[in-house]
Amino acid sequence: MAFVGFVESVSNLHSSELRSMWLSGLVDDKFKLPSVESMLSQTAKEIEVMKRSTRFYKRHCISTYSINHSDEICKDLGWSSWRKKNWLSEVFGPYSIQDYAKED
Repeated sequence: MAFVGFVESVSNLHSSELRSMWLSGLVDDKFKLPSVESMLSQTAKEIEVMKRSTRFYKRHCISTYSINHSDEICKDLGWSSWRKKNWLSEVFGPYSIQDYAKED
């Protein structure tokens, strides 16, 4: 049994669904986790970026990093992190649940 999700914003259904697909991929051995040292190093780097870029928040602000997190999940699953049909939409368009539909 696993718990997937966290309070991110008003609606985090697409990110929870994406995390569920990631979890099933991990359980089905579709990819392997990196070493503990690698994960700790990556986490330390991300914390430093958050400290520099979220200085106006009194608490941690994870919602600004949700697209990056979703991109990392796509990478683990072997999916392209570019989810739009063209680069203009990718750079300037908002993301929605349809952008993270399962790739076959």
